[in-house]
Amino acid sequence: MPSRTGFPATERALYSQLRRLLSQPGLLRGNLVEMRRHCGKAGCGCQTDVARRHRSLYLALSLDGQRRMLYIPTAWEARVRQWTARYGEVRAVLEQLARQHLKRLEQRER
Repeated sequence: MPSRTGFPATERALYSQLRRLLSQPGLLRGNLVEMRRHCGKAGCGCQTDVARRHRSLYLALSLDGQRRMLYIPTAWEARVRQWTARYGEVRAVLEQLARQHLKRLEQRER
């Protein structure tokens, strides 16, 4: 296997981007789902007005073949959004690297 300096510049840049993403804390697979529900209070405006229903945020993911919904407190929303976005970025960089390696394999290069 050649050293990293033997890789093309685009591939080195992808590895650098991947290292930068993985050096930051938090990486989470899943999608954020916003739900709007009404509470059980008879006098609450959410009972009659759909726009006034109470908002709650959940992380939807699949673990061991089971679909799960995990409640996300409002205070954690920004953090969890960053973690799920970072996971998507890591996945995109890995896909680009895999495509470059596949191309190399097809051309029978090192």
